[in-house]
Parts: sequence; C-alpha cells; structure tokens
Amino acid sequence: MRFYFFLFISALLAVGLISCSEGQLPTTAESDVVSEADDLTLEDAPLSLAKGHSTALFELKLENLTPATADGASQPFSPPVIASHGKFRIFQPGKRAPKELAYIAEDAINGPMVERLSKSRKVFDVVEGDAVILPGSSGTYMLELKHGYTYISVMAMLVNSNDAFTGKSGIKPPRKGSAEHYLWALDAGTEANTEKASDIPGPCCGSPEVRVPTHEKIRKHRGIKGTGDLDPAIYGWRGPVAKLTITRVH
Repeated sequence: MRFYFFLFISALLAVGLISCSEGQLPTTAESDVVSEADDLTLEDAPLSLAKGHSTALFELKLENLTPATADGASQPFSPPVIASHGKFRIFQPGKRAPKELAYIAEDAINGPMVERLSKSRKVFDVVEGDAVILPGSSGTYMLELKHGYTYISVMAMLVNSNDAFTGKSGIKPPRKGSAEHYLWALDAGTEANTEKASDIPGPCCGSPEVRVPTHEKIRKHRGIKGTGDLDPAIYGWRGPVAKLTITRVH
C-alpha cells in the first residue's frame, strides 16, 4: 500500500504539491530521536515575552536555492518538519541519524518524526509543511517558542537523491528582528548514494522505499557525481541549498 502511496507522491511532486506523509512509527526509545547534546555549544536563550503573551511567535521562511534546471528539478524539498524544543539536538553532523530522520531523508516520510516530537515533553511546537518547495520558491511557517523551549530545528529531503536532506538542529532565534541562516545539503548516512533511478523516490525516478542501506554518520553531502542515472547538470547543486530566515513576530 505504501508503494502506491509514494507513486502518488511522485506525481504530485512534479506539479509542486505533496500530501502529508505518514509512516509506521519505529519502536525506538525517545533517546534515540532527541538525545541530549554532548557538546556545550548550545546556550540558554531566554525569551523576552510581550505583555499579555506566554509564548513568542516566529515566522520561518525556507527558500530553495538549488537551480531550476527543469520542471521539478534540480532538487525540490519535501514539506519540512520544524520544531521548537529544549536544550538538545534532534540530529547532529558527525553522529548517526535517528530512524525518524532516515524516513525523511530517504523517502520524505514525515509521520514518524512528527509523531515522536509531538509526544516528547522536551518539544513545545511542531509544524509540518503542506507542500513541496520547488527550486527558486519558498515556504513560510509560523512557530511558537516559550521559556525552556527556545531552540529551533528544521528538516527537509532533497527528493531527487538517495538520502540527502537539508536543515539544522539547535538554532537560536533572534531576540528581535530577523536572522538569516544558509543551510547545506547533508547526507543522512543511512543509504548508499547509488544515484540510480531504481533507488530514488523523487519525480526524477519514482522509486520509493528502495535502498542500499549503510550505517554512516551524518555529514556534508558531496553532491550529485553522475555515477548513476542522475545528470549533475540537472540534479546537482553548488554551495548552500537553502536559506532560512527567522523573524520574530511578537
């Protein structure tokens, strides 16, 4: 059933729309998903709340910077998952990706991550995008923060890839005004980068849930190399793939 569901998603991606993905929730413990950061780079970020408000509201604009080389190319983003949370990282380069992130990075399945974060007491607000973000376009989302939940994380798949995604975890928002963050493509390390049409779910290929599993750590993605069926001139990118603008509303 999920196979036909993803064939439907591939068709929607080609016209710039996508349904909210669902998937079976893995049975991993919460610590596998939202483990406490073992580094000390995160610092407390107290919020100054407006009178009469118990929360702070932020607007997040995620722009797709990959080149629009053809219809649906080079790299549409899947509807992102965005969360406000406490002092930890949902994912971190140099560490292994949690299974819920692998679902996103490999097949644009948001359901397991959304459900896990929504159930976590360490997370305050969870937002899921309702449409794909095509190259040259953007999506805008509203997110609430409050004292003790002053960090932001963003995740979205580059759908014409094996397991490339973009995002960042543990972002400190601006106290006022706006802040811009340029985001690189990351390799989830959970699937081999075969670049074969038979292994990729996006509109280029239409092959969901087919993978050559690997057990690597999250790292910066090396880009499309042309070793399989993907032409780097159409599906490749250079530099950051996304621009995230965070603006405080109140």
